[in-house]
Amino acid sequence: MGVVVRQSIQNTISTYLGFGLGAINTLVLYTRILPVSSYGLLSIQLSVATLLLPLFLFGLPNTIIKFYNKNTSAEESARLNAFSLYFPLFFIFLAFTFVLIFKLGVFPFLLQKYAYVAPYSWHILGIGIGMTYFEIGYAQARVVLKTAFGNILKEIFHRLCIALGLLGLYLDGLTLEQFFVFLVGVHFLRALVMYVYLWRYCDISFSFRRPEKLKSYLNYSLFMFLGGTAAVVILEIDKLMIYTFVNIDQVAFYTVAVFMATIVGVPARSMYQITAPITARLLHENDFKGLQSLYKQSSLNLGMAAGGVLLLLAVNLETIYKFIPQAYGGTTVLVLLIGSSKFYDALLGNNNAILFNSPYYKSILRFGIFLAFMTVVLNYFFIPKFGIKGAAIASFLAISLYDTAKVIYVNVKYNMQPFSRGTAYLLIIIISSFALVQWIPNIENRYLSIGINTILTAIIYVGLLYFSKLSETFNGLVNRGKKRLF
Repeated sequence: MGVVVRQSIQNTISTYLGFGLGAINTLVLYTRILPVSSYGLLSIQLSVATLLLPLFLFGLPNTIIKFYNKNTSAEESARLNAFSLYFPLFFIFLAFTFVLIFKLGVFPFLLQKYAYVAPYSWHILGIGIGMTYFEIGYAQARVVLKTAFGNILKEIFHRLCIALGLLGLYLDGLTLEQFFVFLVGVHFLRALVMYVYLWRYCDISFSFRRPEKLKSYLNYSLFMFLGGTAAVVILEIDKLMIYTFVNIDQVAFYTVAVFMATIVGVPARSMYQITAPITARLLHENDFKGLQSLYKQSSLNLGMAAGGVLLLLAVNLETIYKFIPQAYGGTTVLVLLIGSSKFYDALLGNNNAILFNSPYYKSILRFGIFLAFMTVVLNYFFIPKFGIKGAAIASFLAISLYDTAKVIYVNVKYNMQPFSRGTAYLLIIIISSFALVQWIPNIENRYLSIGINTILTAIIYVGLLYFSKLSETFNGLVNRGKKRLF
């Protein structure tokens, strides 16, 4: 776990720095600089671009991770790298053609229904292309275990650029239309920087000859595309459906709630960057003992990290809402529902990496497609009745069922599951910590309230984890920290 822990910590730090910038953007700059309808429009642009992403990627990042180190020759790996660059152009061309037809008014009912978003179709396409080539470049860096710089670009770079753009908008250096163009440029620039780093510091090469394993790549990519589409639909379709069934202002309110809940999933995102290629190697070598050890350790360690974030979020949630305009309030239930689903997802450890790199990837993706369909259906019924709370309920149910299905499937195929007695103790510690924190008296000053609640909650939670000796990795990190301080 040495390289896993080291790079996971590096990635977690950069990810949380990125989320800190994201918090400034989401809770302070967006809500105060952009009108609510413009913020909703921005959220729709990013959501639709994210929905396009699985089509453009066509599962290629997963294909690179699965086959790069498995290939017996460096030449074939170089061909795979080049294939991942030119193959997305086919789907980008199709999307370009559709947008052109859409803008020409061939589908007047669509143009009328989405009239507020239609002028920004090219922006959406541009953001999607920038995202695509960044993700491919990042996957190529991950297979050689160079994840830290890519994670900085993924989590910090674009948020910092957007913050600067928002300040430019606030100071009248940019118009709103120019800001949306600037957003497209940021995503292209991020992809360009990723490839400059890749070619300069990563030991990989490109060959534009036809790959020998082209059929295997396409076959695997197809199923990764279906699975990726299902996962993105579960996470992003709710915003588009809120716009369809309610109004674009509610998209902005929902986006703020989802952002806060997403913080709970940061540790899982950080660790996945390094556990995915290691899991692929363990499966390739049939090292099931090592795989089971990684499965349980990643589950417990991620659960501890995500549980701590969820705990801090729950303790400070009401105070956090005092920092943003009143119009965005009243969504605490959404944050806790979606945050709980992120915590459950973290408890699965490297489950996704096992499934996507196993011979059984085709079967589990059928679950994903079914659950994506169920997400759409649940949103269809819940959003008109409960508004944005209905979207949160639908997401919580869909993600929880999807995660449960994945745990059961891995257990059936590999006779291993991520949970242990430590998982039960962890849940008890989280609940106990929350109960103890309730004895902290209320403080009127919002800055002092967050500071004191956070410090005391962290002391209680870390102390209970340390003295319970749930994780040797966690206790080792605490002991090293104590030595450096004292």
